[in-house]
Amino acid sequence: MTIVPLLLAFWVLQVAAYVIFKYGSSTGKAYSRRWWICFLLGNIPGGISMYFMMRIYELMPDNPNLAIVLAGSGAFIASQIALAWIFRSKLSAIQWVGVALVAAGTAVATLGGPPAVL
Repeated sequence: MTIVPLLLAFWVLQVAAYVIFKYGSSTGKAYSRRWWICFLLGNIPGGISMYFMMRIYELMPDNPNLAIVLAGSGAFIASQIALAWIFRSKLSAIQWVGVALVAAGTAVATLGGPPAVL
């Protein structure tokens, strides 16, 4: 089995959790009813995503650092784009450069990995 479906599932679940957390905190009222509901709901996809992270670790037992680079950076990039799009927040040029640098860093980190990883 390849890790690609596991990574995609992890990324989708992480983005879902981030979006739910952001929505819950968008009222500006700390600990409101919506805040607590979204806190609880956001932990569902966030918690489930850890299952996929553990499966990724299983498939890459000799490269846990590479596993977290692929999972974490993909979730970061996807969440930046999703949050900007859903909540209509404009990323500045330097923020887009940061996203691109994370993507480039991920590519560099995976260059030395075993060929069967993906």
